[in-house]
Amino acid sequence: MTEQPAHPANVRRGVGIVADGTFHMPTRVQFGRGIFDTLADEVNAFQAKHVMIVSDPGVISLGFVDRAVNQLQAAGIETLVFSQVQPNPRDIHCVAGADLARENNIDLIVGLGGGSPVDTAKCIAVLLTNGGHPRDWENFGTLQHPPIPVIAIPTTAGTGSEVSPSAIITDTVRKKKMNLFDPRICPAVALVDPDLTFSVPPKVTAATGMDALSHAIDSLHCRLDTPASDGMALEGARLVAMYLERAVADGNDVEARCGMMQASLVSGIAVGITDVSGCHSIAEAIGATYDTPHGITCAVGLPMIMDYNFEISKAKYVRLAHAFGLPTNGEDAAVAQSAITYVRELNERLEIPRLTELIDPADLDLLAAKALANTSTASNPRAADAADFRGIFEKELAIPFGELVGR
Repeated sequence: MTEQPAHPANVRRGVGIVADGTFHMPTRVQFGRGIFDTLADEVNAFQAKHVMIVSDPGVISLGFVDRAVNQLQAAGIETLVFSQVQPNPRDIHCVAGADLARENNIDLIVGLGGGSPVDTAKCIAVLLTNGGHPRDWENFGTLQHPPIPVIAIPTTAGTGSEVSPSAIITDTVRKKKMNLFDPRICPAVALVDPDLTFSVPPKVTAATGMDALSHAIDSLHCRLDTPASDGMALEGARLVAMYLERAVADGNDVEARCGMMQASLVSGIAVGITDVSGCHSIAEAIGATYDTPHGITCAVGLPMIMDYNFEISKAKYVRLAHAFGLPTNGEDAAVAQSAITYVRELNERLEIPRLTELIDPADLDLLAAKALANTSTASNPRAADAADFRGIFEKELAIPFGELVGR
């Protein structure tokens, strides 16, 4: 077995402004209302002849896949649809999609949908050129060959997968969320069209929006942070605070939908520069164990890890309070704490389920072990072992919600 490369957080030199950093953004982003209808032109620019659209039944029911197929076929491009995609995308479907793509000489993949179809498309592209199983390419920098090109078209505002160097895939044998991470996994092009989000229901809008916020904050307090990522993370958080509740209240609010697409995009770029960190370690442990929607688990895990990181990340949370538009004329500790309280209260207003509704306390050791094993745990600013993660879960379960938001 090939030796795993070191996690970047474990070999980074320096701290703060003098620390090493990498800023590589290989995706060309086209943002705008109606930009979806340029898909055929984008495919022709790659001179691709055989295209696979990876999507899911929900997106198909909205007519978006038919629109894409009609565009491509009108341009003389052979098109195949693969729709074996579920929330928390599975390795078995990635393997099946790669087999089908290989049989049909696919030379470009379009990921059309939320994070699950886009991540599945990215993983299929990896398997086409590298072979094997997704777990062979888990973690940082393991790919042997670049994937084939992917064009990502998000239909939700939250995952940022359209600009991310990661594909998060569930290993159905180990019941673990794998992170395939390499800058070459980034889609070649992202067509970010806010109009595709107008039909997203309120609860899904809320959950995906909190996923975007989790990217902003996980990047902000990540051990791999840079000035560039901080700027994007704080802007992503500001946009979520401005527009998420508006988008949930009125799905036809054009400004709110555009604002949330921009929030998702800029927060996705931020974690592409850095990595996610402890929130996603917690969220993916819950998601892998109970198959809970990713946005929900991120929303729940976010204030938990902020509490844990408080002392080491206090200055970052003061800046976050500014981004949220909170009063900032008090002591730093109080201002930083107000940012955590804001996240908890936002979860409550959005009717995000609480941790007690998501997990079985009998599984705490299992959840702690899964969180510790997560690829991105090394990026959390405060080191955590299994006992620490168990303590994070126990603390959240033990304190009534009213006390958490009122302290």
